[in-house]
Amino acid sequence: MKKMLLSLTAALLLLPGLAAQPLNERLQEFADAQRPSAVSIAIIKDGQVAYHHFGQLSKADRSTPDEHTLYEIGALSSVFTTTLMLRLADEDLFNPEREINAYLPDSLSPPRFQPQRCAEVVLPGNPVRRIMSCSNDRSRASVCITGCDLASHVSGLPNSGLGLYDWHPIGKAAFLTGPNTRLSNAELLQQLGEAPFKSEPGHSYHFSNAGIALLGMTMESAINQRYEDLLHQHIIRPLGLQDTKVDISAEQRTRLAEGHTNRGRRTDSWHFKTLAPAAGLKSTTADLANMLKTYLNPDKAWENTILEAQQARADVSFPTLEYSTQAAYGWLVSYLPEPQPRLAVWMNGGTAGYSAFAGFVKDEQIGVVVLTAQAGAEATQLGMDILKLLD
Repeated sequence: MKKMLLSLTAALLLLPGLAAQPLNERLQEFADAQRPSAVSIAIIKDGQVAYHHFGQLSKADRSTPDEHTLYEIGALSSVFTTTLMLRLADEDLFNPEREINAYLPDSLSPPRFQPQRCAEVVLPGNPVRRIMSCSNDRSRASVCITGCDLASHVSGLPNSGLGLYDWHPIGKAAFLTGPNTRLSNAELLQQLGEAPFKSEPGHSYHFSNAGIALLGMTMESAINQRYEDLLHQHIIRPLGLQDTKVDISAEQRTRLAEGHTNRGRRTDSWHFKTLAPAAGLKSTTADLANMLKTYLNPDKAWENTILEAQQARADVSFPTLEYSTQAAYGWLVSYLPEPQPRLAVWMNGGTAGYSAFAGFVKDEQIGVVVLTAQAGAEATQLGMDILKLLD
């Protein structure tokens, strides 16, 4: 472990104005507490990147991971999907403010919210009970969801109450099962149509993997291209990314770190189909660092996309959330009061065997990526701590 930290110090000292010792201490604490099989970290400052890795790829391959090692990134995939939405909008190929039913074929009916009328009802008894009784208000038209609603998680759709898995990207994972690879677009829409809305679309934040999947489905239908092809054409290739994919090649699979549960047991990778836009990507610290560099310092062609993507749009409340936070398109925006006030834009994710974090502070030109091959490895806490240590 000491050798690992000495190598990290050498890498960090290459970044201008950066004191390595506090970071070393925090990483030592993380390594001692978590002991994940493989961890890859990228630290970006003023356009330069320092990488650090420890652990081993797998039980069979004990080589150390590097910036080209692949990890599942879970809900961090959603920022690629929402960035794709904004790129298509900039190219006049998709209108995020339009109701999604305009893009879907007649055979696929999106969920619609029917406004309700509620009244207090007094039930006889001792003591008297008062309840709210609600019914559909047919005097008001039903409300369809827009791309903007889906991208900022204010669609009112449930997260994943579809018997697939049930977890929140801000909280600790409580995995049930992996994604159902047999689920079709029509079946997902049927499930969503039968599920109750959390709120009226556009009104309040409810994180929804299913909603991001629906956004990906809508863009596929609007452009008549597969989600992964759209992503490659408009995001992956323009940004020079090499390994961010849903379906990886045989060669890439040799670079995939072996996943582990939060108890350190080996686990199989998850395979996504309909839910791929929400949580199905695999990526590397090299690719994610390059994406963050674009967010930190976009060229003229990307300025509007990047500005729109990180604008706060809805308040976020969750019991384990430490900071005042709002939702942007895919990203979360948190106010960090210490060591000095700053706004951090970030997102995280996890699957049964991996956890991921990416975040940046644009005004200070700093960013962090943390990828681990262990579920529940507190990648978010480590990422936020590193952002606070950078100056």
